[in-house]
Amino acid sequence: MDVNNYVLINRKVLKFVGLYPTSIVRYIVCCVCMFTIIIPQAIQIFEDWQDLAVVLETSSVLLTILLAVLKSLVWISNRRKMDLFIEYMLTDYWELMTAQVPNVYIVYVKKGHLFTKGYLFLICNALVFFFSLPVIETLVAVIKDTGDNSTKHFPFVALYPEPCYHFPMYEVVYFSQIVATSLCGLIILGTDTLIATALFYTCGHFKVLQTKLENIGAEIDLMQRVHNKGNVVQKIKLQVIDIIKHHYTILWFCDYMETIFSPMLFLQTIASSLIICLVGLQVATANMDAGIISKSVKYISYLLMALFQLLLFCIPGDALINESSMISRVVYTIAWYELPAWFKTEICLLMLRSQKPSKITAGKFYVMHLENFNAVLSTAVSYFMLLRSFGSDETNEKL
Repeated sequence: MDVNNYVLINRKVLKFVGLYPTSIVRYIVCCVCMFTIIIPQAIQIFEDWQDLAVVLETSSVLLTILLAVLKSLVWISNRRKMDLFIEYMLTDYWELMTAQVPNVYIVYVKKGHLFTKGYLFLICNALVFFFSLPVIETLVAVIKDTGDNSTKHFPFVALYPEPCYHFPMYEVVYFSQIVATSLCGLIILGTDTLIATALFYTCGHFKVLQTKLENIGAEIDLMQRVHNKGNVVQKIKLQVIDIIKHHYTILWFCDYMETIFSPMLFLQTIASSLIICLVGLQVATANMDAGIISKSVKYISYLLMALFQLLLFCIPGDALINESSMISRVVYTIAWYELPAWFKTEICLLMLRSQKPSKITAGKFYVMHLENFNAVLSTAVSYFMLLRSFGSDETNEKL
């Protein structure tokens, strides 16, 4: 079990954008590239703030890029803690999970790897649609001889000086948008999948701990059947000490995750409701372009990515609560055995601590689980209905 087989994508992406190992130069270069699209989009909103359609289309992309910048800034501000956290997670924490109870944890390890690859696919899928749509529109217009070659579109709506819409600056700006949004996607991919992977690995630890506790129950049964109990009691003592240390390590790791990831999850929860609302509105109002291709295609891919981005935290967060809660149930089963006094004390302490399930929150306000996912969707729908009513009013006034 080599950890690099499961986190290779995460490490490559984080290294490329300068987040792990921390490289301030690489990170600054990424931020500068992203600001080459942030500033034109902000100018576009400022110039056309009365046009609701333009504002909504521009804001959906701008909000995602700003979210990537803010989350990476939180990461960089805690870079020492982040470096120590990742180094520990990929060495000692991994070895503790894989050393004693084989294959119990493998389901969650594979889930972390699968979610990373799935998220990478959705990000690439959304970006490819955005990058290719202007080219396809131009080709269709040329084939049908219905296009105005003087009017050129970029992958993302933004306002540039007039020379940028003509050769060769048009190609340069087009490429700059590709670079800026690709770096944004890599930063989001690296930060989000690392959080999800850490949560899944912690679920794997709780699964291993459950198996250890079940083995303790088998040892107690054996102790009650044999006459020479000395060796069995000594073995149980060593196993109990190991379980207590392991449980303490998991709880410490959960608290550490809460400290460093909670601010980023808070930003994510707030932004996700707005992004899902804005992108969903684009899907609902998109029109057919060039007779054969619809803008709704690219926004559907964008919406899928936005939904998965939130699920990336809620699904492992929900699993963390469930797996940590299972510890108390297993301990409760063991407590019914006839146990020595020293063992009863340890089991009672373990039972008391395991009654409080481990969890990760968004800014100490929202617990990241599937119920919170439903709450964010409900908020997004509320925003959607409100903005759609504004759009209807604006259309009626023009008519």
